[in-house]
Amino acid sequence: MANNIAFQAQGKTYKANATTSSQTVVITADSPCNQLLVSNHQPTGTGGQPVYFVVSSNASITVAAPSNGSPQYCLVSVPGTIKTFTIPQQFSSANTYVAFIGEAASECYFTPGEGL
Repeated sequence: MANNIAFQAQGKTYKANATTSSQTVVITADSPCNQLLVSNHQPTGTGGQPVYFVVSSNASITVAAPSNGSPQYCLVSVPGTIKTFTIPQQFSSANTYVAFIGEAASECYFTPGEGL
């Protein structure tokens, strides 16, 4: 597990074209790690919307966007940010699935690795 080191990618970066429907990608790593660098980039001409996602070893995972009075299990990637999330299982020891959804069209990038 990472301590106070800069983020080190340990696998390929996956591009997620988020829409208002839940989609899933399978992420693998080159070596064991349990962090995910998430970058939320907005396509040209959009106002900026968050991307909601969950990480699991279950292939049939889905995610829903939270709304007033309807909380959901998910993490949030805020528009224009890059953030590292620690996930509950290690990449490369099993398939890792990321389900994602947006409030509008968004581009989000997921990279497995370790560090801050």
